[in-house]
Amino acid sequence: MSTSLIRNKILVLGRRNVGKLSIIKQILSSSNQRIDEIILDQNNENGETSDNANHAGMKIPWKIITKYYTANVEFWVDETVHKSQLDSEVIDGYENEENGIGKVVDAILFIFKKNEPSTFDDIQAYLPFIQKYEPSITLAVGTGRNIQHDTIDAENDPFEDWCIENGFEYVDLDMKKRDDEIAERVGIERILEALQSHMWEDMTRLSKTNKTSDHIEDTNNKELSEAISQLNHKENNSHLESAPEFDDHNSAPFDDNDTEFFGDALPSQQEIESMHQHIFGDFDDEDGFDKVLARLNSLRERGKTLSDDERRKLAARVACSFNLHMNNE
Repeated sequence: MSTSLIRNKILVLGRRNVGKLSIIKQILSSSNQRIDEIILDQNNENGETSDNANHAGMKIPWKIITKYYTANVEFWVDETVHKSQLDSEVIDGYENEENGIGKVVDAILFIFKKNEPSTFDDIQAYLPFIQKYEPSITLAVGTGRNIQHDTIDAENDPFEDWCIENGFEYVDLDMKKRDDEIAERVGIERILEALQSHMWEDMTRLSKTNKTSDHIEDTNNKELSEAISQLNHKENNSHLESAPEFDDHNSAPFDDNDTEFFGDALPSQQEIESMHQHIFGDFDDEDGFDKVLARLNSLRERGKTLSDDERRKLAARVACSFNLHMNNE
């Protein structure tokens, strides 16, 4: 793999003073790291304070350390502007394949102020770039207290609605975890969770495992985790058998337990084969296992943006593709 095209960049977008640098500092501090003073000095050479400086062009390294892997990634910071000041050449530069930006960026952190709605509108200009290259992580992070916004019902939140429609996850940086929310992470903890649970390219695994479900366990997407766990249970108990329905391209191979678990979400054989090819198409390559993990993580992130019914259908396709893969082994 070419080191110049490793997809390990986190693009941080947002206007000046929305809190981009503050969020990066909080992320780094979680692993006792900080921004190098040289980077800050170079960025503030015009005499502006850190909070008021133009951070566009800053590149800040971060070594992610988890119990599963370590990975060297980099924050790329750029500043957005009001649409009336937008430079179309800058946006075109993002989409230009020759620049290679889309080939190395695998996460987007878009930062905006909840009490300044126009700062949220800035992301619209970058949607073609994001939709073209499909980074695995896309978070819209709201900062600043907005008393009027606090009174809005969560189900009618315009920020949340837009994010769901456009494949983003909305993170309210000021949201506090309720006492009854044991597993759900909010605010900066949720940003950390999203970035640390991703399988970054060129990462170094700290321990080997054959349990794929250990890497994709996530309480925010129970259906996918339960589906994989069910398949592992079947494999361990030797209950997987080839089914005659494999010859029927209008129905999937499944048993009574599958019917009870997935209900009317069961996919067709064609849908299973398509998902199997997507996940395991290059499994036999040298880095095939890492690619499978990365795709599963991407599917998990995608599942968070879907409705309950669509997420369950996605889980069924993933689970049945594992069934097919194990039957073929």
